[in-house]
Amino acid sequence: TRCRAGRLRRRMARKTKDLAEAYPAACAEAKCKAVAPFVGALARAVDAGAELTFVRLNGNSKELFNGRVDGRGAVAIASALTGTATVEEVDLSYNRIDDAGAEAIAAMLARSPAVRRLDLRGNDIGPEGAAHIARALAATGGSGGSETNDDADAATSSCRLESLRMDHNPLGDDGLVAIADSLRTNAILRELDVGDCDAGIRGVTALCVAVFEDNTTLKSLGMENPSRLFTHQSEHVFHAARMLASSGIANLKIGKWRVDAGGIETLAAYGVAASRHLECLNLRCNAVCEVGAASVARIVREGERLRYLNLERNPLGDRGAETIARALPFNAALEEIDLRCAGITDVGLCALADGIVATTPSRRPRVVRLWGNAFGEEALFKWFNALRECEEVGCPISADFVITRSTDGGGTGIARLDVPDDVAVNAWDAVY
Repeated sequence: TRCRAGRLRRRMARKTKDLAEAYPAACAEAKCKAVAPFVGALARAVDAGAELTFVRLNGNSKELFNGRVDGRGAVAIASALTGTATVEEVDLSYNRIDDAGAEAIAAMLARSPAVRRLDLRGNDIGPEGAAHIARALAATGGSGGSETNDDADAATSSCRLESLRMDHNPLGDDGLVAIADSLRTNAILRELDVGDCDAGIRGVTALCVAVFEDNTTLKSLGMENPSRLFTHQSEHVFHAARMLASSGIANLKIGKWRVDAGGIETLAAYGVAASRHLECLNLRCNAVCEVGAASVARIVREGERLRYLNLERNPLGDRGAETIARALPFNAALEEIDLRCAGITDVGLCALADGIVATTPSRRPRVVRLWGNAFGEEALFKWFNALRECEEVGCPISADFVITRSTDGGGTGIARLDVPDDVAVNAWDAVY
């Protein structure tokens, strides 16, 4: 049986030349037009005698902006890619792929173990399409099947996907529940993003519980902006904290979760303090105020491996900033902190500058984001000196602002500055 399956897999495995030959027929069968950038990529690879390792057909690109891939187009692309031996990454983000397209993609995944990264964000995939993808994710260890036809390959092959992005799709609670169920058996997926998916507390709770109970291999989980989180008990935050304490999650994105002072206390005490893996925590656009800042300070102090902390657009204010500043000298691994648009004025910004200077140089964050707060003259002076002192001791800080001092008596100014990509902590890929 194993020998027969091996022969079938070798016969099924497609090189780039095979994909180029299969795609026109797949388009004819699906009754759709060929996607020109895909045809061009295949042709260039064949002409160069090279193998195609990624397919990048994101609908927000210049080439596809006015001709995005729809459901039929996705069926044709998936059919051509089925059995690929070379393509490891497929980007079909920001297109118009529907449930039928998702079903075809799921079938391709089940027979294309070479594909490791899949980006489907920003499409029109609903609960039904999510269920198809979930079944492919769950089939990571299949065996058996008929020996008399090519269906044996589908049974013996399996999905080997390591990264999946499905954010900004209308998956709903049912879609998230289906994906959550697949995580109970999947031991290969490392990254999953299902944020902005029209799901509520039932969906996000199902994901947290599934990872808490049965999954130790998922490393990055994005669940931003769920809908219908109207609960005074913040059960979703409790489940997220419990998941952090017992799973291998190293990167958690829970922006727009309505986390308030009580929620951040739960997350700090029962999640971060107990986690042995957490490196990146994104809490942007929540409701953490000066009262909750004490729990943020605990996260800074007790997050033994925490490298990235995002609190952008939380109403921390000056008192919250002062509380966090006092914790900075006691951080263990913090490399980037984001406090943009947090309602901080001169007093709080000065406290943060003092906190940076009071931190041992080798333990200072290397990226600080503070744009969108109200810098006064004193804060500008403090941060100008703090950044210069960091430079002098050999631990420069990349900030999202630049302070200029006029030599002709014109005063001090501030301007926004982009942090270079090679310096910033990429929270999504940091732990992959």
